[in-house]
Amino acid sequence: MPKKEKKRLQVVISDEQDALLTKLAYELSSPEQLVSKSEVIRLLIESGSQETDGRKEKFKELLKKLEAEGSSDEE
Repeated sequence: MPKKEKKRLQVVISDEQDALLTKLAYELSSPEQLVSKSEVIRLLIESGSQETDGRKEKFKELLKKLEAEGSSDEE
């Protein structure tokens, strides 16, 4: 997977999430190829994108529901 030179996102994650990333990177690694946590994130983003392509309408509905809940919380 080619890496792009872009501004890096810095996201705060919990210790548990970091441990899961480390575990996944370890499980995906082999003696021939080490997989970094950054590569795991890129793989998960790509995988998630492919999985959500067929669910766009459902996500739009959920987004509308969340927006409605958010606006009712402000009242």
